[in-house]
Amino acid sequence: MKLIGKRQTNYLFVYGTLRRHHGHPMSRWLSRRTDWVGTGYFQGILFNLGKYPGIVKSDNETDRVIGDIFRTDNPKMTLKTLDRYEQCSIVDPRPHEYRRSIEPVMLGNGKTLNAWVYLYNRPIKDHICITSGDFLASSPKQSIRRTSIKRKR
Repeated sequence: MKLIGKRQTNYLFVYGTLRRHHGHPMSRWLSRRTDWVGTGYFQGILFNLGKYPGIVKSDNETDRVIGDIFRTDNPKMTLKTLDRYEQCSIVDPRPHEYRRSIEPVMLGNGKTLNAWVYLYNRPIKDHICITSGDFLASSPKQSIRRTSIKRKR
């Protein structure tokens, strides 16, 4: 998928502990301050990093990460708070584990829009891939060790 149009957006794509039904306190915080648009996907590969996941972009159209899309009326405040949660704010030590980027995401109805996505920003060599692409539905049977993945930047 290619980025469409402008480099600013009020949309956010989340795929892990911030998802609507995860139960994490930050998930509840996000749900109270944004509007849920729907379930969607990002063209990428999902990795189990322990208690939370990370994603990297993929060139393969069949690599899909399932997540929730939210819309915020106050992206500056929302993203500032989420950057602190993801430890990629300007006050967090570098290198950051995540980097926030505007990326194309697809809604369940096929519509594509630009959304902020937190991409994993460290080596993926020893991490386990969640092949289902869905962190909330992941189990050991759906995970495999992938060591020869080519990342898209």
